[in-house]
Amino acid sequence: MLRDSDMPLASIAEEVGLSAPRLRTLVRQDVGITLTRLRRWSRLRTAVADLPAGAAAVGAATAGFADQAHLTRTARDFIGRTPASLRRDGATLAAPRDDS
Repeated sequence: MLRDSDMPLASIAEEVGLSAPRLRTLVRQDVGITLTRLRRWSRLRTAVADLPAGAAAVGAATAGFADQAHLTRTARDFIGRTPASLRRDGATLAAPRDDS
């Protein structure tokens, strides 16, 4: 199954009738973060949603991360916590913010 966060940017842009650079610009203007960061956030939310039901490695694979370490690095980068601490606390994720 191919998720939107796995689709090549060119395919997404073509699907909505825009060039890839134009899509990036519009997302940055309208959402306030880069498209890359938005896509990573989407994968992270998917993985965290799967945490209560299974292992972090399964959540990482389901969400499209290369491996559990990739999920852990992304979680620390975005929210300063590990998947294990999120599972322990039963945490959910809110909307992303731009820290760049």
